[in-house]
Amino acid sequence: MKIRSFILTFSLFAFSVAVFAQKAELQKAKEDYHKFAELKEKKAVAVGLPSLNSAKASIDKATQHEKTKNDASAWAYRGMIYADLAMLDSVESKTAPLLTEALNSAKKSQELDKDKKSANDILRTNQMVSQFYMNSGVRAYQNKDFPVAYTAFNSGSQLNPGDTTFIYYAGASAIAGKDYDKAIEKYTELLKTNYGHKEDLYLNLSSMYVTKKDTASAIKIAGDGAKVFPGNAALARQEIELSLMNGKEKEVISKIEAQAAKEPDNKTYPFYLGIAYNAIKDEQKAEEAYRRALAIDPNYGDAALNLGVIIMNRGIDLNNKAANMPANKQQEYNALIKKSSAEIDKAFPYLEKAVALDPKSRLALDNIRVYYVLKKNEAKAAEYKKKVDSLR
Repeated sequence: MKIRSFILTFSLFAFSVAVFAQKAELQKAKEDYHKFAELKEKKAVAVGLPSLNSAKASIDKATQHEKTKNDASAWAYRGMIYADLAMLDSVESKTAPLLTEALNSAKKSQELDKDKKSANDILRTNQMVSQFYMNSGVRAYQNKDFPVAYTAFNSGSQLNPGDTTFIYYAGASAIAGKDYDKAIEKYTELLKTNYGHKEDLYLNLSSMYVTKKDTASAIKIAGDGAKVFPGNAALARQEIELSLMNGKEKEVISKIEAQAAKEPDNKTYPFYLGIAYNAIKDEQKAEEAYRRALAIDPNYGDAALNLGVIIMNRGIDLNNKAANMPANKQQEYNALIKKSSAEIDKAFPYLEKAVALDPKSRLALDNIRVYYVLKKNEAKAAEYKKKVDSLR
């Protein structure tokens, strides 16, 4: 009976020693890690590295043993220890497993930490891993390794949902690497946050869609941005210009008028109105718009050329109408020819100004050549034809 009692007592003692041993490993891991952390604060990482390695050995034992494997603080410390180990190594093949272990340990601790006592340690692990991703991304970006930079910043973004810095840097890296699909994804995500420069995002997104030849999306995102930021002239102009370039002149006229009212001294918008009205065959309004542009800037060559062409085309239409007159309508024919000639002469000053302002403009030279053809001035027509041909 006494022998059995002794055996039982001895067994209990052995059991308590085993539990104590594992708790001692956990305590040792914590103490060694704090030594390293203090030396790290003093910029003496190399001196503290043995303590960090010792902490790793102890924490691995503590988190594997039956008696301490469900201790939230053990996993929290394991996360911090592995995160610091990753921070010390710049070789991706070595850091990737360390980062994975750090994050998995923090997650395990969070699952076990019912009373939130390890919350600050878990947060510290996530912060260190985030800082690793930031450092890695910046280093890769500076080395022009944009896909690696994107991966690092995107990993940081996933670890810190809603963090605008990581999202923006990931998008910027994708743009630099010409991966516009990923860039669009990130900038679109950034629009849903409190990022402070959304005007630029809308503009950049529109430009990226242009690069991808998705004009419809480019116009839409610029238009969305212009609605959110009605005072942003760049967004308004982007939507207007893209619409004009893609046959949506009628749809954009009211927007051009609105922007012209906001910027009455900007010659571009009445010029765009001229293009839009001319496209929908409203020549009178187109002419009025070009004249408004020239009133703002008398040396606006494109407006002068387009106005000259409208007037000259009107003269050509009258000439063609006269050519189709019956032979017994001589009086009417003469009147139309005279009117046609007068219209063509009205166009000349504008065509001449366009050439003077840009002597290398093939379009301007060719239109003044047409003028001389219509005026039956063969010498001048040949002279300008030679100039046009020289630009080919």
